[in-house]
Amino acid sequence: MLDNLKETLRTVRCYHSANALEAALQKAQDNELSYLDFLNTLLQQELHNRTQNRLKRRLKQAKFPVVKTIEAFDFSFQTSITKKEVNEWLSCHWIEQRENKILMGPPGVGKTHLAIAAGYAAIFKHFRVIFYSTTKLIEEMIIAEDEQRFESWLATLLKNDLIIIDEMGYLPLKPVYANLFFQLINQCYEYRSLLITSNKLFNEWGDYFGNQTIATAILDRLLHHAEAVIINGDSYRLKDKIKKKDNLPLNSV
Repeated sequence: MLDNLKETLRTVRCYHSANALEAALQKAQDNELSYLDFLNTLLQQELHNRTQNRLKRRLKQAKFPVVKTIEAFDFSFQTSITKKEVNEWLSCHWIEQRENKILMGPPGVGKTHLAIAAGYAAIFKHFRVIFYSTTKLIEEMIIAEDEQRFESWLATLLKNDLIIIDEMGYLPLKPVYANLFFQLINQCYEYRSLLITSNKLFNEWGDYFGNQTIATAILDRLLHHAEAVIINGDSYRLKDKIKKKDNLPLNSV
């Protein structure tokens, strides 16, 4: 009977319940649980394990270079944005509304950390997330276009609820690549959320894309439902060196 029940559970894809069945039965007997309590305990464990496995899959599929959380962000060093502001992002209502976030500022001020932390939180809210450096994104676009599968590549990308594009603006794009990028932005418009980090302000995007018309069209779609955040300050990566320099005697600098 026990083996038949395990097989039935596996048939209906309750693999965790099948594996935990004997231990759950023993626990029910030891604690004199009712049938309903036993069944509820078994199914709650199944649901918990499924949720944990789904989160692990989605974290892997997100392709974060590292895992960053809001708890690890140093708001005492980076004071141009507050924890209250960022915590509002973590509700993920903006993703539900298909809105965008654009983080701008010099290197090292925490843009990538905040982007990953927002994506990480979104996964735990059951959204699908994908992270790209701009270089990697453009590389995949070019390959897909050359292999005449750009549309199918784009359709797969758009299965994600949030697309994070990091470090946009460091290397100028050729016009043909800018056109591919426009197609992505156009397809995402009011359909998927984007979180973009950039070291360029909006008035510099024309130079970055090599075409003011394309830059304007991209900005028009991005900014229609977006929050733009400018983050200033010193580089977090250099903060220890800055502290050491500040502590040096005046005659040593």
